[in-house]
Amino acid sequence: MAAGVDKFAGIDVDVDDLIAVRGQLAGIPLAAMRRRASYRSGARDTRVRGRGMEYEESRAYVPGDDVRTMDWRVMARTGDAHTKIFAEEKERRFLLAVDLSPSMYFGTRLAFKSWTAAQAAAHAGWLASFSGDRIGGMVVAPGFHREVRPGRTRSGLLGVFHHLAEASRVTADAGQGGNRLNFLLRELHRVVKPGAIIALFSDFIGLDDESMDTLSALVKHNDISAYWIHDETEIAAWPQGHYPVFFEQRRIALDLNGSARDSWLAEHQRRHRQRIDSLVSRFRMPLVAVSCNRETGPQILKQLNLMK
Repeated sequence: MAAGVDKFAGIDVDVDDLIAVRGQLAGIPLAAMRRRASYRSGARDTRVRGRGMEYEESRAYVPGDDVRTMDWRVMARTGDAHTKIFAEEKERRFLLAVDLSPSMYFGTRLAFKSWTAAQAAAHAGWLASFSGDRIGGMVVAPGFHREVRPGRTRSGLLGVFHHLAEASRVTADAGQGGNRLNFLLRELHRVVKPGAIIALFSDFIGLDDESMDTLSALVKHNDISAYWIHDETEIAAWPQGHYPVFFEQRRIALDLNGSARDSWLAEHQRRHRQRIDSLVSRFRMPLVAVSCNRETGPQILKQLNLMK
């Protein structure tokens, strides 16, 4: 944070705070963290998709080569059969994918969802670094897109931290910028090599058919964990009253008096939770729910069985 600029707790992300998360994890036994494979698959053991191998070159096909490694593009270009040669990866690629759609710049108590997403990403990133993974990531916000290629040192993790801090100061006008979740997923599908571990942080308010189609392609060759960042008002009943709210790019007056209290809002919450449940069941994707109204670390560590 530049000198002379005020920092608002729970809103503005500070790189030093994300670095300090490492110290908060110091009391966890290293063996326990390694058992969790650096949060690779959330609250379950890793199921490796893809080869865990990295493409190196193509050569002429030799009888006995695995037909699954045929390089059809080279074959189409040259007319001769070729097979792909892979070099074994000694380290896994771990990507922190953070969706900061306009809806993430919101919170009723303690913190914004955007701030909580940064904290959750820091916990996942440090746990991955303890297992020796190569860490990179992608941060997307309104009018903002930054990518960090996985590095063999912690420079990749620190790069993601700097982008999260920068994104926290983006002007997130709820009427502009749109849903960035699909953009993030498309970019991941474009750049991610098979065998990666992806930690996806979002409130998933923008989840739709396009999201599900892109995720379907991603999960075929990668391990993905979903971190549902939410505010309690998005899942619990509201007190009676009248609320001016912004919904689907328009401002409306929400009447939660009488029977209306249990109709429109409850149905909206039910549909949103149904979409998230569909995400988890369809792709067998681990889900870690993190409320921005409570301290981030204990929620994550408890779901990882790293604390009681």
